[in-house]
Amino acid sequence: MKHQLKYRFALSVLTAFCSACAFAAPRLAFQTYAVRDLCEKDFAGTLKAAKAMGFEGVETGRFYGLDAKGLKAACDEAGLELVALQLYPHCLTEPQLAETIKFCKESGAKRINVAWYKGSAENANDWQLLVNVLNHAAEVCAKEGIEVAYHNHDQEFKISLHGRTAMEWLYDGDGPGILRQVNETPRFSPLVKQELDIGWCVLAGGDPLAWLAAHPRRNPTVHVMPAGGRSLGDANDRADWRRIIPALVADGVEWLVVKPVARPDSLADLKASIDYLRRLHPRK
Repeated sequence: MKHQLKYRFALSVLTAFCSACAFAAPRLAFQTYAVRDLCEKDFAGTLKAAKAMGFEGVETGRFYGLDAKGLKAACDEAGLELVALQLYPHCLTEPQLAETIKFCKESGAKRINVAWYKGSAENANDWQLLVNVLNHAAEVCAKEGIEVAYHNHDQEFKISLHGRTAMEWLYDGDGPGILRQVNETPRFSPLVKQELDIGWCVLAGGDPLAWLAAHPRRNPTVHVMPAGGRSLGDANDRADWRRIIPALVADGVEWLVVKPVARPDSLADLKASIDYLRRLHPRK
């Protein structure tokens, strides 16, 4: 109840704040995972096809046989901005962090979105490991002009740690000490941004509007993944995009990263999703 009241209050504050502000409409990118089978067959052609649909950027965690310079060349040739690299947490541990930073610089990526950490529901120290790694990496990367964020799946909203979700524990950090270590830092530092995945949040029973309101201006990029169904806004999609998209715009989100995942061998769901977003919120 306490956290619900806190989120409701934050939502009212965000609404009032954003009513007095005017942010540019987010730009549209796509995640290569949405069309991973096509990328395996023809990465350059798939990038160009997405550009022809109207996408301006791409996020990827797979490089399809290319080195950093080759990845940059493929994106440049397609006319797409490399919005972010989506990497596993181990890529930000020492001593691999230096190589990751080098790859970012050579590929032109200025953002790393870390994903797919499956910590324990029984031991919060698992999640503390993630906090320690990302806090350190964010500090080091910031000096190199690279931003670090954490990307959720469903487990962060499903796992409960002493009465709070893992996602709350990672970002809010208030509550009883539950770690067995000398120096507790039970939260991400302000340098660690978010890449909220709306679809996974909804599928896990979370409230993306409440979460966004509780963490304003923390999401430079957001994943717009259908919460069921094949494409955004179809009959089986449980996300209320008519409410969510205006909230993302109001919060100043820079990129909406489109990620339908049901048919990785087809461009159809990617096309249906961008068409839906354009109807819902045409850019001015």
